Amino acid sequence: MAPTHGSEGTPSPVPVGQAEPPPDEPSLESDGTVLLDESWLGKIAATDGLFVTDDRQRVRAWSLAAQRLLGYSAEEVVGRVCYDVVMGSRPDGHPVCGTSCPVTRNARRGRGTASYPVTAIARDGSPRYLDNTVLVLEGPRGSFRVVHLLRETCETPPARPAKSGPCDDMPLAEQLTRRELEVLRLFARGATLAEVASELSISLLTARNHATNIQHKLDVRNRLQMVLEGPRRGLV
Repeated sequence: MAPTHGSEGTPSPVPVGQAEPPPDEPSLESDGTVLLDESWLGKIAATDGLFVTDDRQRVRAWSLAAQRLLGYSAEEVVGRVCYDVVMGSRPDGHPVCGTSCPVTRNARRGRGTASYPVTAIARDGSPRYLDNTVLVLEGPRGSFRVVHLLRETCETPPARPAKSGPCDDMPLAEQLTRRELEVLRLFARGATLAEVASELSISLLTARNHATNIQHKLDVRNRLQMVLEGPRRGLV
């Protein structure tokens, strides 16, 4: 073992049983780190797109990797419900994101959820084909947080299942724009045109134009038919 030098420049031995200091290691990327405002969680780091939701499905943390995947910054999404941001659907077009999210239901029961493929809608309206891995962290007094790890799987749509019924020829969610999907889902929850405009911070005229476009794409005559047709096509 090579000797070390003391402050006087004379060699001094390394104490027996003490390992030599390790060589400098290359620094690791830290942009996947998110800090949470809860002391029991502290800091979470991952290189995949990472976001954290609470028991009310509100986004509590959002990493830079998630921003690169979906185009939203943390400032835009933290505090919003996750299904209005991700707007995820299965490869067959059936939505998986919504108020009845199975991931959150499982977490309330103390259960995890197996990773699953999801098509998310990015900020620019384009689809992102992802795999979502879920971790459930139990907190004090029955609280919990759900950690979502998103990894892009491909740049083209995955193969769709073989047709098995009359609804399989119907358009999938990607054929409506992101904004149109938001409008449709608000109508499905019973919102009026004015409430849609207020919720999305758009004018009444713009909301009406979106409704007209949705009716045209779904080939229906009025808003009631639109709301009924949305679930049949897996859009709500």
